[in-house]
Amino acid sequence: MKNSEWVEFAKTLAAEGLASDEIRKRLRARQIGEAEIADIMTESTQPGPGKNRTLLIAACVLTAIVLGIGGFFAYRYLAAAQLIREKVKHVAFSGNITGQLEGKDKGSELVQFSGALDTTSLDAPKAAMKITLDREEKMKRIVGSIPPTTDARFLAAASLAIRTGGSFFGGADLRFAEENVYFHLSKTPFSGNSQDPLMALVGALAGAKVAANPWVRIPAGPAGASETQASWALLFRPTDQVFGSSKELTFLEKKEGEPLGGQATEIHRYKINGSWLTKQMVKTLRELLADKQMMVVGFIQSMATGKDLKDLGNSLDTLKCSDGDMAVWVGKSDTLPRRIVIDLRVSEGGQSPLALLLRAEVNADYGQVVPIDFPAESVTLDELKKSGILGGLF
Repeated sequence: MKNSEWVEFAKTLAAEGLASDEIRKRLRARQIGEAEIADIMTESTQPGPGKNRTLLIAACVLTAIVLGIGGFFAYRYLAAAQLIREKVKHVAFSGNITGQLEGKDKGSELVQFSGALDTTSLDAPKAAMKITLDREEKMKRIVGSIPPTTDARFLAAASLAIRTGGSFFGGADLRFAEENVYFHLSKTPFSGNSQDPLMALVGALAGAKVAANPWVRIPAGPAGASETQASWALLFRPTDQVFGSSKELTFLEKKEGEPLGGQATEIHRYKINGSWLTKQMVKTLRELLADKQMMVVGFIQSMATGKDLKDLGNSLDTLKCSDGDMAVWVGKSDTLPRRIVIDLRVSEGGQSPLALLLRAEVNADYGQVVPIDFPAESVTLDELKKSGILGGLF
């Protein structure tokens, strides 16, 4: 028999279920040499041209199916990300921060804020925010409850600063755009037409520009991203746990939430790492206190405790934030945060400590177009500092 015929013979035996060793044994019984048997076995196990073609077609079909399904889901997720991108082009937000001395019955609203964000053009995003300090003028309740002997100097000075800022300035308007931050006080007690002679004198010493309460322009550097970057960021953002989980934030649970703005929600709860937050807060405050332009803070510190700015920095050694609780109301349809509430305890002092219970709440509305205007005229911070004798305080 020809070699090809022995190959077919071996294939037939294999098709009948015989093992390779049995097939070799039968070939030996027909006086075939070992070298030839090896060639026969090799050729009998190779698929023919027809099988190769069939396998190739099957592989192509399978690949096409996988790519088709993958492409469908990729398009679907990208389309969903693009729809969310349209929503987040315009964001309106509002909220407040309330505080209560531990052991006291009532708290006070420390800060109230509202604003809008416009990222229609990611190369030049715009934002506006209005901040109001001690809107209901109830900070005197907290300040009046702070014992004069306390060594919690930062909390005492911060509380007095909020009360003083609310009384004298009310708050501030801010704008962010064109690589600049624009800042404007809601009011000033030392304007040129002030009814208080002392404040009028302060205004005169500060200079005409300060007394006029102008918009102040501060360079902030470029900010922005491309549409592609935004789409990819939205595509791969965490949704099952809206803020993910890290050493700073530990995911705790998920539960049903009440509807907000007509949107069904679920609540994602997190624990904020108090040790991490304490380190970040103390680091930031030390950097601010090291700034020579913090003379105003030093003045307020002296009023509050009779100590200077250096003493305020030393008191930060006892400042401590507890582990905080953060609840996020997430829209079920778009997985966007609609409301964020943070509860935190901040304590300070050793001999006569203070503990302030803080609650911050932010509410967001997506897709709502809020016009953001910018001042036609503004001055730089350097111009303001050169305005008068007291201009350097600013």
